[in-house]
Amino acid sequence: MSLHTPRKKPRIHFDEDEGVKKSTSIRSSPLQKQREQLPIAKGRDALIREIRENDVTILLGETGSGKTTQVPQYVLEAGLAGKGMIAVTQPRRVAATSLAARVAAERGVKMGGLVGYSVRFDEACGAETKIKYVSDGMLVRELLSDPLLSRYSIIILDEAHERTLRTDFLIANLKTILEKRKEITDVKGKGKGKGPAPETNPLKIIVMSATLDAEKFSRFYNNARILYVKGRQHPVKTFHTAVSQTDYVDSALRTFFQVHVDQPPGDVLIFLPGQEDIESLEKSIKMYARRLPVVSMNVRSIRPRSEHGCCRRELNAYAGFDTLLTRDITKASALQRAGRAGREGPGFCFRLYTEDAFNNLVTATEPEIRRCSLTQSVLELKCLDRDLEAVEFMDPPDISSVGAALKTLWILGALDNTKELTPLGRQMASFPVEPYLARIILASNTHGCTSDVIDIVSLISSSSKLFIDVSDQRDAIADARSKFRHPSGDHLTMLNALRAYQEMAETENKGSRRDWCRQHFLNERTFKEALKIRDQLRQTCERVGLDWRASRKDSEEPVLRSFTSGLVQHSALLQPDGTYKQLIGHSVVKIHPGSTLADKKVPAIIFDELVYTSQIYARGVSSVPRSYFSGTTPTVPNGS
Repeated sequence: MSLHTPRKKPRIHFDEDEGVKKSTSIRSSPLQKQREQLPIAKGRDALIREIRENDVTILLGETGSGKTTQVPQYVLEAGLAGKGMIAVTQPRRVAATSLAARVAAERGVKMGGLVGYSVRFDEACGAETKIKYVSDGMLVRELLSDPLLSRYSIIILDEAHERTLRTDFLIANLKTILEKRKEITDVKGKGKGKGPAPETNPLKIIVMSATLDAEKFSRFYNNARILYVKGRQHPVKTFHTAVSQTDYVDSALRTFFQVHVDQPPGDVLIFLPGQEDIESLEKSIKMYARRLPVVSMNVRSIRPRSEHGCCRRELNAYAGFDTLLTRDITKASALQRAGRAGREGPGFCFRLYTEDAFNNLVTATEPEIRRCSLTQSVLELKCLDRDLEAVEFMDPPDISSVGAALKTLWILGALDNTKELTPLGRQMASFPVEPYLARIILASNTHGCTSDVIDIVSLISSSSKLFIDVSDQRDAIADARSKFRHPSGDHLTMLNALRAYQEMAETENKGSRRDWCRQHFLNERTFKEALKIRDQLRQTCERVGLDWRASRKDSEEPVLRSFTSGLVQHSALLQPDGTYKQLIGHSVVKIHPGSTLADKKVPAIIFDELVYTSQIYARGVSSVPRSYFSGTTPTVPNGS
């Protein structure tokens, strides 16, 4: 069916109370009363009826309408899941875990039972789980072992407007999976008396968002039904500035204290584009707060909220570096941010830009698939015997990005000269980390240092940086970390810091561990997360036949050779003018001021990432001999 065929089904709009069905299995409680007061509860029966009658449903509801927590429970209570599970995808792991906790509380069950979650390096679910909140990346990984996602009867794609790479990957694959599952169901229905048919659940897909190009999603899913839920539980009053603000940090500071003086007690959530802005505002608030006679404030949570309309971070997929330049957010993001002020009660949103500026914002951001690295997605598709170029995406990726991903996988040894998946590539896909990190782990097996490498990779894979970098305290930071500093650079310095933390943690209590990390400008949360990641990587090593216990103790060469195998594209050579030029590529880079090698000049470096602010900086840097690149930089075949 053409994606531009006229609609065959009208959109349905419901906001009248059609009678809320109450589960007899859930006791009356304050949480249940809150559920009944949510805007979405008024249309529960109409919603269930439409989901039952349609394979794909597009659901729009304002932030705070209750769709993310209630829709999974409604379909469970209505028996639509049958013997299968209900998956609810989230772009961020924190959202997945916190939403699962909320729904488990509403159901009156223990986390990991009826309600669970699965995010990278952490999960709480079991055989009895029926509602599972899952990061979109983890559901993509499930495709590798279960291409039809046969365990699920209902898949809910939440926050679909964000159009993350993983979400788009799922949107495309679910369209194919839906067709295949329907074929299997038809075979089961027609095959009575002709032998057993494959066991699989019928599939229904629900796409949800507060701000979404609903018509576009509907066309992609063959004119799927569109439903609207009106209203949010609590009202939000929005204010704009009369004139443009040139200094958004100062404007946020003044707005914060105005809110503190003029508004009733509550929490304040402030959106700023970067770490330096956040640190600067935090210092200013603390400084001015000391001058007030009595101050009780919490700059953390929900209402009211202020935002400056800017964000940072965008990846140049072909050049391979992040850009940390401030740019305007989209109208969709602005509406999402405002909605957060009304989650717990009536709220206020103070936009630090004019109403005209809001009206001139672009409607939605460009899909991530058109502006980020496709390397991992290409590898995952190769494991499914599919080519990314052949997948029907809502918005197809740029051909140069696909070429860059294929080239990277070929250099890493995941693909051969005919673009076919190699045994090494299949092993790389087994690890829940970026392909280059998986290549480093596999190389460590050859060099006998898997234990050491996994420790470092676990730290790199954590969601937050280990080394806290405060630009105006770098001398003090260098002194505090001098005991961990390794002459080769950041990677082995990280390993030394982890070993010191583990040794200290064996004898110290929680408070002492926290103080120790603060004194050394280290992020304890990163250590804790890395130890969980390490456990999973060790399990993966056992599955693919690697000895994760292998260690070369204090020998740096095996570790650095392993990292060079995965970071050959992230390498640069010293130039006569003191800068570094990429070994593969054309960018001239500098070592980031926060690196342990910032004040050194070495013949060659490898690095974890490139970040572009005013210049291109390499972060996570180690020095290696040029000879390490021998045999790791193949010649690119003609036409690749």
